[in-house]
Amino acid sequence: MDLTLTIIGYAVGVVLLAGFLGLWFGPAAWAIGDAQKRGQTGAVVLPLFWLFGPFSALVWLLVRPRSTLVERPPETYTNADDALAAATRLSVLGDWDAAIALYQDAARRWPEHEPYVAQCIKDINEKQALRH
Repeated sequence: MDLTLTIIGYAVGVVLLAGFLGLWFGPAAWAIGDAQKRGQTGAVVLPLFWLFGPFSALVWLLVRPRSTLVERPPETYTNADDALAAATRLSVLGDWDAAIALYQDAARRWPEHEPYVAQCIKDINEKQALRH
């Protein structure tokens, strides 16, 4: 009987600890993922987490960029470096169709980057072929 109560006590403690850790770190994990989808690094959210703890997600909701990389029109990129960096992030996030479209737009607008763009699109197509 005493051993059963001890085991139950440990189990309850583990569940409470897991719940606390989820509530503490979960919002920050979401905010980091959201930052990456909006073209920012996850490091942008870390200072918020240190300052506001689990409320960092609420602060991030107030200060985050309005649009995600997928929603951002290609015309908003004013130079090749920004467009190619955004396309690379889209590729890393798995938004391959959007990445290819942005790469193609960058190659059209800045033809000097066509060889690089062609290689990037080839790499994405290979990733897509492996997934199927």
